[in-house]
Amino acid sequence: MTLRTLSAAMLAAVTFVAVAPCAQADDAPKFHAVKPADIAWKEIRKSPPLFRAFVQGDQDKPGPFTFRVRAAAGHKLAPHTHPDDRVITVISGTYWSAVGDKWDDGKLIAFPAGSFYVVPAGVPHYSAVLEGETEFQESGVGPSRNDMLAQ
Repeated sequence: MTLRTLSAAMLAAVTFVAVAPCAQADDAPKFHAVKPADIAWKEIRKSPPLFRAFVQGDQDKPGPFTFRVRAAAGHKLAPHTHPDDRVITVISGTYWSAVGDKWDDGKLIAFPAGSFYVVPAGVPHYSAVLEGETEFQESGVGPSRNDMLAQ
């Protein structure tokens, strides 16, 4: 094989590799982005006010999902578990959370804006917003649910 033939073959291979990823099938993963103004908040409860918006996926379907929650002071979520790990990032305000199958105010830990934590699958936990409004983001892998524990 001559140097010219080898160079032409290498150029063809590089061109194929460079162009191939651009030709995506319709079911290939797509770039996904959500800007704050595009978030579709849905009221979950009137008192205290609680809003949720899915920004990626659906927790009832297989695959990753992410939702945001805006909760007012007085919001409490009783002890519960999930079948998947939950990743929580506090965006604004302070979110209080604890691990355990019985509510205990003394175990609540304050997670201020910028905090990040992970609750492993099957671990009982509970949470609250004690003052002001708090916004947090939660991610997991579906299908998922909240399994509330008896108090």
